[in-house]
Amino acid sequence: MNPGELFWVNLDPSVGDEIRKKRPVLVINGGHEKHLKLAIVVPVTAWNLAWENHPFFVVVEPSSQNGLKKQSAIDCFQLRAVSHGRFAKKLGSITGEQMNLVKSALALILDIDPWHCG
Repeated sequence: MNPGELFWVNLDPSVGDEIRKKRPVLVINGGHEKHLKLAIVVPVTAWNLAWENHPFFVVVEPSSQNGLKKQSAIDCFQLRAVSHGRFAKKLGSITGEQMNLVKSALALILDIDPWHCG
């Protein structure tokens, strides 16, 4: 699992407003197979026009590179750690430009200087 790769992951069980069910996620940090079998991810969900000017969502168009089937959004606000055991099939990967947008959104959420994110 490498940063920028998309995988199907089972996010259930979930609580409250957490994203649910089996869905694609973007790997931010794949963790360490020997010492820590957790990956830091953000979920991918179907695009909603209401999020158009929202800084926490990164729009992704479907392509052969990313393996997505419909216009989607990377929901950076739902950053979470998940067990490697939840990972299923690899879909593909996003572009470097898209990953920089994700890093900028995460920097905003985490109140980190975005100059360190590109």
